Amino acid sequence: MRSRMRSGEELILEVRRHPIALFWPLGLVLFLFGALIAAWMTRQPAWKITAGVAFGGGALWALWRYLDWKMDLWAVTSQRVIDESGVLTTRSVDSPLETINNVATQQSVFGRMFGFGRVDIQSAAERGAVAIEGIARPEALRDAILEMKERRLRSRG
Repeated sequence: MRSRMRSGEELILEVRRHPIALFWPLGLVLFLFGALIAAWMTRQPAWKITAGVAFGGGALWALWRYLDWKMDLWAVTSQRVIDESGVLTTRSVDSPLETINNVATQQSVFGRMFGFGRVDIQSAAERGAVAIEGIARPEALRDAILEMKERRLRSRG
């Protein structure tokens, strides 16, 4: 997490998109690697060059997708929910727990089998509602937000 913790703040949970998001980039790179090996076995230099360029482009795209996946995260602290993203330019949005009104999760059968889903966060802030697709452990994120929100309300009341 790139955001600095505030005084007295504690990190409760940090989640990312599910690693299944990297399936297509990895699959493409493996396919293009196979095509490169097949082209290398031919006597056609044009095929070797084409396959090499395609593999290089696919590998760069997969690397970019991995870095984007690695830098895109959500964190629940004892005071706020942090949404961070960006590889070259970064974006960080803090939502104080007090402004969050409702948190809901949605999972397909496939998502339940592999542990990913959608989290909808409704808040009183300017942005209103945020939908996070393909998140790993959506119930854990929902439960952490609601538990910290309840704990903060009890400590103030």
